[in-house]
Amino acid sequence: MIYKIFKLNIFKTLSNLTFSIFLLLTIALFSIIGTIIEQNHNLEYYQTTYPINIDNNFFSVNWQIIKKYQLDQIYSSLPFLILVSIFSLSLILCTFSTQLPSLKYAKKWKFRQAGCNHHKLYQQNYNIYYTPCAILYSLYKLKYYSFYQKQCIYSYKGIFGKIGPVFVHLSIILLLLGSLTSIFTSFYLQEMIPIGEHFNIQNTVQSGIFSKIPEQITGKVNNFTIEYYPNQSIKQFYSSLTLYNHEKKQQQTELISVNHPMKFEGLTIYQTEWKIYGLKLCINNENIQVPLTKLNNKNQTYWGTTLIYNDQQISFLISGLNDTIIIYNINGELIKTVSTNEEVQIDFIPIRIDSILTSTGLQIKKDPGLKSIYTSFLLLILSTSFSYLSYSQVWIITKKNSIDISGKTNRGYMPFEKDILKLTKEISKI
Repeated sequence: MIYKIFKLNIFKTLSNLTFSIFLLLTIALFSIIGTIIEQNHNLEYYQTTYPINIDNNFFSVNWQIIKKYQLDQIYSSLPFLILVSIFSLSLILCTFSTQLPSLKYAKKWKFRQAGCNHHKLYQQNYNIYYTPCAILYSLYKLKYYSFYQKQCIYSYKGIFGKIGPVFVHLSIILLLLGSLTSIFTSFYLQEMIPIGEHFNIQNTVQSGIFSKIPEQITGKVNNFTIEYYPNQSIKQFYSSLTLYNHEKKQQQTELISVNHPMKFEGLTIYQTEWKIYGLKLCINNENIQVPLTKLNNKNQTYWGTTLIYNDQQISFLISGLNDTIIIYNINGELIKTVSTNEEVQIDFIPIRIDSILTSTGLQIKKDPGLKSIYTSFLLLILSTSFSYLSYSQVWIITKKNSIDISGKTNRGYMPFEKDILKLTKEISKI
């Protein structure tokens, strides 16, 4: 008996709307903290951004507090996940115990209220008797659903206005379920891949505890190009990719760019960045590769390297893929400006730059909960639209020499008054 009472009290508490709102506000508070404090960064970042200061006041936050209370991983922390789970359960119980029964109740006949004085709108005595058929036809023209029993008529209009709260609950439940699915099963990776090289799905940056990296999928970077503005600033950069599924014997080739990703077998591949990492040279008929170092000077980016060949020190400097290569000697004096595949003699040594070696940055992501999240947003938009529809009720009782009309609406009072006015005019014409 005690167990049943305890179980009933838990059910009532979870299905209570006030309790659901309290949980929602608590989740919002967690989200505010997660928005203020950057999430999922390394320890060095937090030590730099939130250092320990002796003069800190009570409300200050340092990296030790952030790490101790997992403020850097709020959305994947156990308290937050438990809170979201309880909130989801509360919404489900509230939907099935309150919202759906209220929707079902809204469609029921309510003749018991027909003779009462609540919500009385119109009363008139006549010397004639009104037939219910004429009144029902007038209500039909006003798009009301009507029910007739003896001298009582009950009508309602705008049942979709009662569906709005149900859709709001369903959309929030779907949003939370999609978010939990994303937390537990999604992953994303960062790859920096040289042009022409094959790659596997690896270098995981973040993943859920139930996520699985597809080992059967590999890829290849076919080509990389940059599109420039007339002033030689970068407009867009593109990567030509080919992905293979070795189990299904499928492959797909596509050109991606920033904000134009590629989709393959549930994966989404984004173009993120690019990098120049070396030069391919032919020196005295000998092919070699030399690495380049990134240099920044007054908001201008360069890549440079120094090569020693036969006791000769030669420096190369470039600023982009479509720019020429500048060659300096050991004293920093300009020797020559050349393009790729152009041969030059330096101290009687033939040198040709065959190509600039580049790599493209890719972000590979899989998020199974994303469809549920987008669907929840669509339902939320629809429910918001339904919420603007008014739900109106009209009760009419006809007697031998009189007629009483009462009614109510939850919103849209002006249209409801117009309906009642049209109804009384139609009745007067009978």
